[in-house]
Amino acid sequence: MVDGSAESGDLVVDEVVAVLVESRLKEAMHEIRQPLAAVLALSEVARTSPGVPADVRRCLGQLAEQVKEVSDAAWSVLGARAGDPAETSAPVDVDEVLESVFAAFDLTWSGTLTRQGADGGLVCALDRVVLRRCLVNVIDNATRAAGPQGRVLVTVRRSATHIRVFVDDSGPGFGRVPSGSGTGLLLTRAALQPIGGSLTVGLAPSFGGARVVLSLPAAGHGDREFRAGHGPREEVVSRATGAL
Repeated sequence: MVDGSAESGDLVVDEVVAVLVESRLKEAMHEIRQPLAAVLALSEVARTSPGVPADVRRCLGQLAEQVKEVSDAAWSVLGARAGDPAETSAPVDVDEVLESVFAAFDLTWSGTLTRQGADGGLVCALDRVVLRRCLVNVIDNATRAAGPQGRVLVTVRRSATHIRVFVDDSGPGFGRVPSGSGTGLLLTRAALQPIGGSLTVGLAPSFGGARVVLSLPAAGHGDREFRAGHGPREEVVSRATGAL
């Protein structure tokens, strides 16, 4: 009885702490919502002002996109609930999300990020913001392991029921990377499990570093009501221009 009471007490304390943490996080998000909106408004004013050079206009547009991704990702973390249909029912274009993630890493990483494999018609049964968080977590882990001049290869494969994303890096492999590098992988695995997805880790056969595989449930396999709008391509290579 004593052990049971102690365990129950620990669960109550954990629940109270979780509620307090969530409350503080929501408060923090509420406080930064207005400044984020102001950044978006200012960037739009600057972007549309007469005489703004094309490259500056492009950078301001990218700034606005990244600010919105930050806001969406933060609110997604706070609002996520395991098994919530709202988080799992909307089909999402995996190609579009990958392009968004690649564009972000082009701005912040000086290594070589390459994509190959299936392209077009890749529709996943996962909320877009959640999928983007998962891809960012895994690719961020890979780029940090590979280092500023390293290589990361993203390979996409499609089966009848799943879309698999293989992320290989040229780093030293698991167990020989900076502490904290696995946090994003744990968060990603937790986000995928409720919707029938999975995350596995192993060795990258080509680079000698780590391989992380995301298995995503395909949406609408067998019907053509929703199709991603990208044509096939052999390989897309994106080389970052350096961190800002």
